[in-house]
Amino acid sequence: MNLPFPLAALAATALAFGAPEARAAADACTAGGAAIIGNAYPAARASGDGTFDVEGATVRLPADGDPHAMICRTWPSRPDLTLVAVPLMTGQSDDGNTGHIDLLVVGSGDFAVRQRLRLAGLMNDDALYISNVALDTALYRLAPGRTAFGLRLSLHGSSRPNPFGETTLWLFLVDGGRIRPVLDKIVVASNRGEWDTNCAGEFEAVERTLSMEPSPGSAVSDIVVSEKTTTTVSTAGKDDACEDTATTATATHRLRYDGSAYRVPKALARIE
Repeated sequence: MNLPFPLAALAATALAFGAPEARAAADACTAGGAAIIGNAYPAARASGDGTFDVEGATVRLPADGDPHAMICRTWPSRPDLTLVAVPLMTGQSDDGNTGHIDLLVVGSGDFAVRQRLRLAGLMNDDALYISNVALDTALYRLAPGRTAFGLRLSLHGSSRPNPFGETTLWLFLVDGGRIRPVLDKIVVASNRGEWDTNCAGEFEAVERTLSMEPSPGSAVSDIVVSEKTTTTVSTAGKDDACEDTATTATATHRLRYDGSAYRVPKALARIE
């Protein structure tokens, strides 16, 4: 049975988030994936299936559609540098997965590690499974000479009557010899709903876009979050046709830098 229009549209939107980043990431890793792993983890042991044993965890070379494989992306703001996200999977089963992500900044020519940061537990999932991990290199310019980069992680649920999807964004700044978080787990896309698996139901889709704007009280830019929420109610009409009624609401949020990071309101943050 086909999905009703709103649910099919939400699924397509969720799949689109992060797809260009994922393809570009795989391309950037093609030449240097093994070298990056060797430089970042000198004790890594290679297996014959494109995986490495790293500190008791499994690291996978880039693979299309695999959210547990490493990804790389040349940083447009600093083309001499390449951004890398390495999932370190410590456990994988049908019931859920456990693992971390190592963020690396490496030289685009020599693949030598310049900075690194471990995000402990970020690859843990269970009922909501991780469907995509992507690097975000949009121009998040905090101040002259200070541009952040992003990491996006998408979660999906497996319930047909209660569909759920969510994409979360983190922003990081390369600050001297380290990678420093500056924006923590803001939800940039979500969809959820409840329906009878035939037609009748209600669905909500939220899209948020971030833009940098000068701050009236700081040398560091504010982040302006533009939010669009679409609520769709589906009901059975004549001849069993499924009829949709959609309403849209918009909102704007301004996030200010507090000297170390941008604080994300609970209403915009991922629920742990």
